[in-house]
Amino acid sequence: MKHAANPPSMAPVVATVLAIAATYGYFLLFAEFALLELAKPLFGGEAALRPLLAVLCGGGVAGSLLAAWRFEAGCFRGALAAGFVGCALSAAATLSVGRTGLWWAAAGVGMSLGWTTVTLSSGLRAVAGAGRLGLWCGFGTGLAYAVSNVPAVFAATPQLQTMIALSLALLGGIAASFMQPGVSEVAETPDYKSVGMFLWSVIFLALVWLDSAGFYVLQHTYALRAQTWGGEWTLWGNAITHLLGALLAGFALDARRSGGTALVALVLLVSADTLLNRGVGQFVGTRMCYTMGVSAYSVALVYYPAIGGRPWPAARLFSVAGWIGSALGIGMVQDLHAIPVGFIGLASGVVFIALAVRHWSLRGRTATLLIGLGALCFNPRPLRADETNIARGREVYLAEGCINCHSQYVRPGVAQEVLWWGPARPLAETLAETPPLIGLRRQGPDLMNIGNRRSPDWQRLHLIRPQAVSPGSRMPSYAYLFQADDGRGESLVAYLATLGSETLPARLQQVASWSPTAEAMAAPFSPTDARQQFGQRCASCHGIDGRGDGPLAVQLSLKPPDFLHDNWRHLQPNEPVREVALARIIKFGVPGTVMAGHEYLDDFSVVQLVRFVEAMHR
Repeated sequence: MKHAANPPSMAPVVATVLAIAATYGYFLLFAEFALLELAKPLFGGEAALRPLLAVLCGGGVAGSLLAAWRFEAGCFRGALAAGFVGCALSAAATLSVGRTGLWWAAAGVGMSLGWTTVTLSSGLRAVAGAGRLGLWCGFGTGLAYAVSNVPAVFAATPQLQTMIALSLALLGGIAASFMQPGVSEVAETPDYKSVGMFLWSVIFLALVWLDSAGFYVLQHTYALRAQTWGGEWTLWGNAITHLLGALLAGFALDARRSGGTALVALVLLVSADTLLNRGVGQFVGTRMCYTMGVSAYSVALVYYPAIGGRPWPAARLFSVAGWIGSALGIGMVQDLHAIPVGFIGLASGVVFIALAVRHWSLRGRTATLLIGLGALCFNPRPLRADETNIARGREVYLAEGCINCHSQYVRPGVAQEVLWWGPARPLAETLAETPPLIGLRRQGPDLMNIGNRRSPDWQRLHLIRPQAVSPGSRMPSYAYLFQADDGRGESLVAYLATLGSETLPARLQQVASWSPTAEAMAAPFSPTDARQQFGQRCASCHGIDGRGDGPLAVQLSLKPPDFLHDNWRHLQPNEPVREVALARIIKFGVPGTVMAGHEYLDDFSVVQLVRFVEAMHR
């Protein structure tokens, strides 16, 4: 879907913050604590709660997957309100049922909360926009933690905490009525590809597991509880620190520092757990490390699926990291009264390794094994609904006459065509299609491999405003395909994204073997000509001064870099052939991102742009 250029009004933003606070507060006060306290007398102690935790976790996973399956942007408010009502009814039921009824109530809590979290995260970007989504997630999550640490709430009986959680659910239902989603595109950054989603699920699984285990031990060990939550002033301090940590994490996430946020959260949690095990929980720094670490990773856990704007990745993340991670953490320490050193070491190692792999994968150096594992677990064969959408996109391609100006046939052996449009394929495969789309190619570029040359972000912008993306283009606007209730535009984008998916490895190898000619590299730098080229071809996204503030920047899922300050995103710090690597990016783009190539440019123009951008960066 499209990304709204105008920022949302205040009412949806306030409603967004309240809905996040209500969801997270319900989870913290009730699902993770009060429910288990109510169950202890009925089940005969802590050790007997593991089956109930399994039911709660199973309900959460089922509710998450059901929400992703049934998610529709047009029904967002009703679906979200229904989830909050289910949470309220399930909480109320736990106050009046016996042991048998508690099994059903726990399943209802899990299903309602799973449905609510996935529905909420899938629509947040469309409601509140992407520009300050990290801050709104931080504000809502911080409020939930702050309210949970208010002395009167923290020290309340499980019954009263249940009533408070019930009230939060009703507040969330009211907030849902003000959360009308606009139109918003999904993120297309590497973090939302197969490997990125796999790594983030591993990172959050380890963090949730470590925190849930630590929280349960702290809550149920008198000495540790007294050190961390003893006294009203301590609780008020925890509430303020939670809110501050959440807001700082929100700012960091809006600045695209997701990996750094997760790493800081891990360091803070590990530091706090280590100090607590050494008996220095009274130290104010211990409590600050713990509260800020918990807030930081919690905000990231809310923000990551929300900024992605996809229901199925959100369902997988909350199922694996949220429900399974939390249940495993609590279930494995119910008989312990110290935070196991092994837990700390294992969680630290998993998060460090996953973040390191993510760091390398963003630079195109992910291990083949991890790529295969990530694709297997998180990018299964497309659902029939996706196949139907792609087939419809092909019909739109035919109906709109795209074939009259574009071909889907790279002529084998024609070097310039292969360089511009990517690897050729046997003619027999093209002729086997019904109808074959060889096309005329009198006006526009060949589209046979367009899926590995342009991202869905770029395709959408180009179809809506061709001249804004490609100055001088003769292509007419197809904005009418993206009007409300008309899904033809998104179907066409989905179809174009599939073209050339099987040739990506060959295309990457082809790009890696290209270098500008020696004559172009030896030519003197002409700042005037280069600035003119930059203004014509690059400024719409990067801004006329390279600050990442071009007129199209707000419509991109990932803000362009600020060449005056930011580090290179797709170059190693000590890149031995820096100019050649930059030339490849400018000429061919970066697959999987909104950075498009300029295949038509001759080598001289490419090298001039390289030197102009390098001068900006220095």
